[in-house]
Amino acid sequence: MTNMKIFLGCIVALFFCGSAQATQRLDSLLVYGQDFIFSVKEPGGWMADTVHAAVYQCNILIYPKSQTWQDPNGMIRIRVDDKIDERVDKDLAADMNDYRNQFPNIQFKDIAVSHPRYRIYSKVFYVENNFYEYVAYINPGPQSALMFSVAMNTQKTEATQSELATLQKVITSLQMLKSP
Repeated sequence: MTNMKIFLGCIVALFFCGSAQATQRLDSLLVYGQDFIFSVKEPGGWMADTVHAAVYQCNILIYPKSQTWQDPNGMIRIRVDDKIDERVDKDLAADMNDYRNQFPNIQFKDIAVSHPRYRIYSKVFYVENNFYEYVAYINPGPQSALMFSVAMNTQKTEATQSELATLQKVITSLQMLKSP
């Protein structure tokens, strides 16, 4: 009889645990790739899209629900890249040099974005009245052979405060869960 009470007690506990978990809101998306898994939060009013991400050579797109994946204005692109070493700032510097070669009038300025656990290197790449590209390279640390590349293009105008706040929320939410 005691074993039956324990068994019924376990069934009741599992039922309540299961129903509590079912009512919890999952607030992070899992993005899978070859040898990696990361999570990112989809901001309110924005759409996360992995289906069309390859068109932009990334792993996930995040854009306002009021637009489509074909409209890159204000779109946030996240890509996972191999990391050569812990000096991810060198990768950003190399990309800045590549842009200088392509766009002689390019300018760069700092952008104030951060991550609670990972080192981040960021800049705005821009040619006034032509394009503004907000770029952040995020290093999950020596335990990861990968890094995040996050970019947001706002076309011919600087990002609004709302767009910058959304970019910050997305960056803050990034978590590398599995890497080689």
